[in-house]
Amino acid sequence: MAGVGPMGAGDGMPDREWEEPLVVLLEDITAIFDITEDPRAAAQAMLLAVHKMIGWPLGHLWVPDGPGGAFVSSGVWAGPVERFPHLREATARARLPVGTGAAGRAAAAGRPLWSHDLAGDPLFAHACHDAAAEAGTALAVPVATGDGAVVVLEFFCPEALAPDEPLLRILASLSRQMGRMAEHWLARQETQTVRRQLEQVIETSVEAFVATDADERIISWNAAAERMFGLSRRQALGKIMSQTIVPVRYRALYEQERKRFLATGQSSTLGRRLQVAALRADGSEFPAETVIWATREAEDWTFNAFLHDITDRHRAEQALRQAYAQEQVTVARLEELDHAKSVFIDTIGHELSTPLASILGYLEILTTDDDALPADRRTQMTRSVIDNAMRLQKLIEDVLAVNATTGRPRKITPVATTAQEVITEAVRTAKAETRSSEHSVRAHVDAGLPALRADHGLLVRAVNALLSNAVKFSATGTPITVRASLAGDTVAITVSDSGMGIGPDELPYVFDRFYRAPAARQAAIQGIGLGLAIAKDIVEAHGGTLTASSVRGEGSTFTLALPRPRSGP
Repeated sequence: MAGVGPMGAGDGMPDREWEEPLVVLLEDITAIFDITEDPRAAAQAMLLAVHKMIGWPLGHLWVPDGPGGAFVSSGVWAGPVERFPHLREATARARLPVGTGAAGRAAAAGRPLWSHDLAGDPLFAHACHDAAAEAGTALAVPVATGDGAVVVLEFFCPEALAPDEPLLRILASLSRQMGRMAEHWLARQETQTVRRQLEQVIETSVEAFVATDADERIISWNAAAERMFGLSRRQALGKIMSQTIVPVRYRALYEQERKRFLATGQSSTLGRRLQVAALRADGSEFPAETVIWATREAEDWTFNAFLHDITDRHRAEQALRQAYAQEQVTVARLEELDHAKSVFIDTIGHELSTPLASILGYLEILTTDDDALPADRRTQMTRSVIDNAMRLQKLIEDVLAVNATTGRPRKITPVATTAQEVITEAVRTAKAETRSSEHSVRAHVDAGLPALRADHGLLVRAVNALLSNAVKFSATGTPITVRASLAGDTVAITVSDSGMGIGPDELPYVFDRFYRAPAARQAAIQGIGLGLAIAKDIVEAHGGTLTASSVRGEGSTFTLALPRPRSGP
């Protein structure tokens, strides 16, 4: 080096002679910024490197106490600071706002400042006389970014040195270079901080995050993805994404869309919220909602996706759809019941008014004082009044019976009886109720049938309902057959007629309460549609079944099947 002592102690070095040391210094500082993430360590390394280059005995690092704040000592020194006790003490307690003191003025000016007589220099007013005496010359070099000085490097020499212009020019250039490097370093640190924060957000997200490279290999897989897909990060990284979490039937479509984007930059899926089917490690599928976006660094594309398992939402939506469908069924059923109620009221009104009109008409004739009415005619009228009264009584009994069992099981009182006894009484009752129908009832009971344990009165009523139904829907004079036989483990009682029959579209409804076939309404056949419903209810209360078979125009057969009684006590 030219001159005697530290740089600046003689006539100075020409600018070109600084080139090599400056290049070496910049290379050292660049390497420092490349390997450290600690801003204090980077600043200290800069201080040591410049201190080594200029050769002054002592260097110190000033730092701001906050954004835009005053400069204070960092406590970082280069050189034998113990030889400068007064300077160290004064510096430690100093606080220099921007624009005051050597460090504050250099920070404000954005260029190096030289003080060759500290004892009389106002730039060094913060130090005492003893401190100024220890350091004859001071040199402050700011390291500034676009937001202002981030640190100020200050160097001291005990000798009083005149300003070295070449050195100042070199340090001014160095200051700018270090400022740009510091700015880039700070930007990189901020980027890395943001990246780490983003990675932390992604890692702790409740939604799965998956990222792939342009070759579709998984490069990022967070904890939520591990839980969602049942695959650890170690197992997932490096795998082909579509072969890992995309169901087989969608893989070709996914690959086609990816290639289209890489070739044209166009995509119908990127940036949109989509509902997709996803695949777990165990092979099970589940619905997911996803958003996919692409990022590019240099020539490398990265595809990123957040996925949210919407299985619960799908179940809730399905439950709502089912509830709505059920509600529609209920509404339809209520409308059907309302219509049935109207039909029932019309029907029962007619069924009540017809016999009542007959009763009242005959009673009015019978109660007149006209004795000219023949005895046989009077007897016929009286019998008609009785028949219509019995018809009303049976109608009321049927309505009360249905109401009594609505929503609750029918009570039965089992006693020992036989199919013969039940059929005999049912036929007798039916004949009494249908004296004018002129139907012949043929009863056949197989020999050796086991006795029954049942409610005798209710079974008679059930068989009677079947007989009454056969009478209503059969032409006058046609036979009705009742047969009792053993059918496997049941005792079967069948009632057959050769009447109008029941169509296949009507057969499923014949046991419904208040159901009347259209043909019955058109033919004005008496009844409100309760007899068969009551009979079925009675049979099922005994653990049996009541079924019907029919051919339109040929007749119908109803089969009442009761469980065969167990043997033993």
